[in-house]
Amino acid sequence: MDQMQTLTQHTPTLAEMLDDPIVVAVMRRDGISREHVVDLIARVRRNLRDRHLRSESLAA
Repeated sequence: MDQMQTLTQHTPTLAEMLDDPIVVAVMRRDGISREHVVDLIARVRRNLRDRHLRSESLAA
């Protein structure tokens, strides 16, 4: 049972998700590259971090 719980609790990494054959096929169909997805997520992370830092500085 412990092994089953471990398997169900695994959260896939971005790399694992982007390597999934179905994800690869859908991205290919839609003309989206792996690099585009990685760049997009990096931009979103930076924007969220910057927004959080701005809100913290306004609250101080």
